[in-house]
Amino acid sequence: MILCDSCGRPADPQHIRERIERLELATRFRPVHIRVLLIDAAPPLRPDDYFYRATKDGYVRFEAARAYFDRLVNYTGSQRASGTVTEEAALSEFQRQGLFLTYAVECPVENLSGLSSVLKEAVPNLLKRVELSYKPKFIALLSRDLGESVPALQSAWGDRLILDGASPFASAEFEASAVSAAGESSNSADRLAEGISRLP
Repeated sequence: MILCDSCGRPADPQHIRERIERLELATRFRPVHIRVLLIDAAPPLRPDDYFYRATKDGYVRFEAARAYFDRLVNYTGSQRASGTVTEEAALSEFQRQGLFLTYAVECPVENLSGLSSVLKEAVPNLLKRVELSYKPKFIALLSRDLGESVPALQSAWGDRLILDGASPFASAEFEASAVSAAGESSNSADRLAEGISRLP
């Protein structure tokens, strides 16, 4: 059995099929020219929680995944959390504004205790994908787990790398901030939204 070139795990037919499905879903909403490439650590374990799988046919995202989705697409001003915009329409607006979400490791990582080593091995491949395929104007890191990749990305992207101070943004705060009612306190998600709004 071959090993997956993204996560390093044995790539059985189901693993390959699920990865291709995620790539197809994301490609549908990929901008021609990416203004801001948002990079999280790894996709969620549950297929229905994948960012680019617009909810329909009766399946529902888990609460944290729904909050994460709403928070990211709200950067476009779609106000998806109000319930007045479908996920499909929100993703289309996300695409129209040049935003694209990808992952350092393109496959879910079941054992989170091993995430750090998986991410460390993924960085060279991530840099190639960013430079040769995505070619964004700016990059923002959405997981504190990506902290070790900051020096390599800063070396290549300089001030076009958007950070929360000197660190990646905290995706866990994205999940929480959309669930909390008022969002009065400034957290990682708010600071990223502000950073994106200031970009040319």
